[in-house]
Amino acid sequence: MQQLARRGGVHLYRVFQRRLEGAAPLPFPPGYVPAALSQAETLSACADPLLELSAPSVRAAYAAGGVCVGARQAGALIGYVWFAFEAAPHVAGIWVKVPAGAIYRYKALVLRQHRGKGIAPALYRFADHLFEGMGREAVVNCIATHNFASTAASLRSGAESLGYIGYWQRGARFFSYHSPAVRALGLRFYALT
Repeated sequence: MQQLARRGGVHLYRVFQRRLEGAAPLPFPPGYVPAALSQAETLSACADPLLELSAPSVRAAYAAGGVCVGARQAGALIGYVWFAFEAAPHVAGIWVKVPAGAIYRYKALVLRQHRGKGIAPALYRFADHLFEGMGREAVVNCIATHNFASTAASLRSGAESLGYIGYWQRGARFFSYHSPAVRALGLRFYALT
C-alpha cells in the first residue's frame, strides 16, 4: 500500500470511532502529567525539533478552535495530540471535514523513548472531559493502514474500527473514497483548491 501511495497517489486509512459517554480516564504511568496546552505553551514546544511542531501550524490550529492535549515528564513535553471540531489539515493541501456530532483526533506524537507505556491512549481519553457539554457524541480518527502502533493505541483507548477512508491525488486531480459507515457518519477528505 505504501508503494501505491508513493507512485500512484493512492492513500488509504482505517477510521476509528469511540463514543464519549461513560468512558473513564485511563491511568498515566507514574511521573507523567497530562494537561490541556495553551497556544503559548505549544508555540514554545516548537523549539524542540523532535516534537515535529511548527509555529504556523500551531497558530492555524488554535485559530480554527483546535485543542492540544499534552503529557509532561519532569516539566518537559514528551507527547501531545490535537483535536478539531469542524475541519483539520491532513497533508499536502488535503483536509478532513469533521462530522457535526463528532470530534476529530489527529496528529498524535509521543517521543520515542516514552513509547510503549500507554501514554497515547491515556491522552486520548484524558481529553474527554474537555468536550463535555459540547453536544458531541464521539471522537473519530483515521490512521494509515500500515501504522500498526497507532492502530493499537486507538484500540487500547476504546475505539472501534468503523471502516475506511481514502483518496487518490495526481496533480490537481482528486477523488475521495469513503466506505458506507464512514460515508453515513459524514467524515470526508477534500482538497483545498
